[in-house]
Amino acid sequence: MLKASVDSGLYKGYQVGSDGSTTTTCISHFQFADDTLIVGEKSWANIRVLKANLILFESISGLKVNFHKSLLVGVNIAESWLVDATKYGIKDGHGG
Repeated sequence: MLKASVDSGLYKGYQVGSDGSTTTTCISHFQFADDTLIVGEKSWANIRVLKANLILFESISGLKVNFHKSLLVGVNIAESWLVDATKYGIKDGHGG
């Protein structure tokens, strides 16, 4: 579902590539055993799409996403922005 959101332009992953290269790669998520790390650009649209994807996952799979264990962590993102983003029901990973 997240890949479909990226492919359709609804969710913006993180662009990586070497300096001066015209080729970049979009990374949106990493999956490990029973954990998923989702990465993307800082935007309210991304937060909304991410939350919608998690709720849709619950509905389609019948599994539950434990939002109390889910963390929102930013790198070089203002703490105040992360605190505002927690209004979408995802805990701030910096203790907010």
